[in-house]
This record gives sequence, C-alpha cells and structure tokens, in this order.
Amino acid sequence: MSLSADDTAGMTQLLRYVLTIDNMCAPDCIVWVREQLTGLGLVVDRVAVSEAEVATAHVKGPDLEAIQAALEAGGYQLVSAVTKVG
Repeated sequence: MSLSADDTAGMTQLLRYVLTIDNMCAPDCIVWVREQLTGLGLVVDRVAVSEAEVATAHVKGPDLEAIQAALEAGGYQLVSAVTKVG
C-alpha cells in the first residue's frame, strides 16, 4: 500500500483544539477531564479552569463529537472549540 503526498502531509501536521468547557473548576474536575481527553488518544497540552488545549497527530484522530461525548459522560459541556492546524 502506498500513501499519496496528501496522506503523508496530513500525518505530519498537528490538529489542535482549544476547548472551552462549562463547570470545570475544581482540581478533581480538571484531573477527570485530562484523563478522558488522554483516553481518546489526544495529547493534552494544557488543562485549566474552564479550558483545555489538546492535539492529535493522527489523520483520523478523535473529532469534536467524540470529545463532546466524552465530556458529557462526566457531566461537562463543551461550550466552544477553536480548531487549528499546524
């Protein structure tokens, strides 16, 4: 199987998400959210009160729907997300 230039370019770029998360304010909440995002296969750059920044280098990494579902399982709401490539 060979990969096209488009496939290999996509594999080397990071897809970053800056997430705004409702009601994530206590240390135990932050720990739980970090564990869930890591469990999705995301690289967690930063988790702070009401915000997380994560990245994936995989072309078919988790999308925002998967992230939202994981957060909702713990009672958190994804308020907004900014997606950045690079």
